[in-house]
Amino acid sequence: MDTCSICLDEIKDNHIVKKLSCNHTFHFLCFKKMVYHNNNVYINCPLCREMNYNIDKPFPNDHKRNISIMCHSGVGKVRCICNLKTGNRCKNKPVLMNYGKCYSHSKNILKKEYYKLYSNYLYYILGSNYNWLTIIYLLDVGKKIIIKFLNKDSQVSDVLQYYYRYLNDKKNGERSMFYMNGIYRYYDLEKIPKNWLDYCVNKNVII
Repeated sequence: MDTCSICLDEIKDNHIVKKLSCNHTFHFLCFKKMVYHNNNVYINCPLCREMNYNIDKPFPNDHKRNISIMCHSGVGKVRCICNLKTGNRCKNKPVLMNYGKCYSHSKNILKKEYYKLYSNYLYYILGSNYNWLTIIYLLDVGKKIIIKFLNKDSQVSDVLQYYYRYLNDKKNGERSMFYMNGIYRYYDLEKIPKNWLDYCVNKNVII
């Protein structure tokens, strides 16, 4: 039985694993923690220090699970984080990448037909070597661009074109990086929820 050199626990047959390009294997959740820590999927192997370039997703045909497994399993993963008018906690399950909220409390959701596109986009952003604040902004802006402008046949390059258009528009006086408010105003997107942003940045996670 192999041992994960990150957590030092056994790697069992029913565990979801990640084999790096150097062929060393770890629990996928341990790999994800290293991705969070390094802001990048191109981590150095904990054993041989060779840079990983294998960005294969764990579930080739299950795009929802590929998104979900890259998210933190804490706040918002079991029940909606919102409270009802009675003061009781909402019992509905949160929708994927919906700030820990259910459909009733936040309807601007990522529909199933967008899961493949968003899964590819998420892994692209996690290979970009931005700081975690910028990554969280890009994940939010990308989701909203996909929902508002794109379709199930769109590609990651189609999402990026909206960034390039924003940055190159000479009429746009700000042309600031994505984590500023400019791109939200430019495309009339709903502003990023501050509590979600603060939690993800302070905890260095995605929820």
